[in-house]
Amino acid sequence: MSFVNQKPPNAIRIAQAVGITASAMLAGTNMALSVFAIPAIMQGPAPLAARQWRQIYDLGKKVGPGLAAIGTATLAYVAYQEDPTSFPFKLNVAACLMLPSIVPYTLVVMAPTNKGLYSKASSLASTDLSDKSAETSIEREETVHALLDKWATLNLGRALVTLVGTAAAMWAAVN
Repeated sequence: MSFVNQKPPNAIRIAQAVGITASAMLAGTNMALSVFAIPAIMQGPAPLAARQWRQIYDLGKKVGPGLAAIGTATLAYVAYQEDPTSFPFKLNVAACLMLPSIVPYTLVVMAPTNKGLYSKASSLASTDLSDKSAETSIEREETVHALLDKWATLNLGRALVTLVGTAAAMWAAVN
């Protein structure tokens, strides 16, 4: 069904709003983590920074996949209602492919850094939070702060993927 010359049904409008909102929340959350949260966490000593990252990441892995799933499902519903030859259909399908792609991106691209940060959080768990010398004998690229910096950069990539998906869904909604 094409909505070129008619007003879309309320169910379509609601699905568009939910899909765009969920994907925008996911993009914004990831962007905020990379741009605001991680740089602030990096101001602290390694033991504290590792614990803070683990707490944020553990919460994020509960919320992020749900937002991606909601965005994908609702935008897939919208795409299904569109004419498969239409531009909005193609944009919604693109959004549906972009949003869940953060899962393999996380599992393949970010996994080594995540593993390193989890390991640091565990190994420094009993270290005094204010101990600034906790990592003095560690190679620079393997320190908590170096891993956090790398994680923030990789996570920014994840945010950009979801932002592109959000933009595609928005473009489809106004097209």
